[in-house]
Amino acid sequence: MSSGMWSLPISNKIFFTFFLSIMTLAIGLGFLNYYERTGFSPQKTVRYYCGDEGEDLDKPLSAEENRARLEEGLAFPKSYRELLEVTHTHIFSIPIVVFILSRILAMTHSREGLKITIYGVSFTGIILNLAAPWLIRYVCPHFVITFTISNILLILSFGAYIFIPLYEMWFRKDHDGLAD
Repeated sequence: MSSGMWSLPISNKIFFTFFLSIMTLAIGLGFLNYYERTGFSPQKTVRYYCGDEGEDLDKPLSAEENRARLEEGLAFPKSYRELLEVTHTHIFSIPIVVFILSRILAMTHSREGLKITIYGVSFTGIILNLAAPWLIRYVCPHFVITFTISNILLILSFGAYIFIPLYEMWFRKDHDGLAD
């Protein structure tokens, strides 16, 4: 068994710290991108994927809602091809990122049960995140909750993937007795 991340040469610790910092920035930008499209609002998320179709056009909008809608413009439903392209890109990229982060986490002396839990949470988050647009668009807009759940799971798992190795490399002082 390895000696843990605290025993790595300083050059490796710096490399992993830079990598994990860049991953933190990339994850943050991903969530900023999602926020810019949807405002983390279930209604705006449904509108993003389903467009303006299905909206209650008889319901009057407030002046503020009307102004916001005019600024946003018309929203068209995402096509099968658009969803396929996004899914294709994400089905490769997200698991690769998680794989790399999981290999770094595997180098820590965290308990096996914690590691397995984090792996399971991230896998579930990925599956839900990939399925959510399809479910919202083609099954029922109420599946927007799937996006919320997937984002919570991904934030928690990415936080663990990043925080645990950084903590062990730079702050953990009790290096003995950390068996699985």
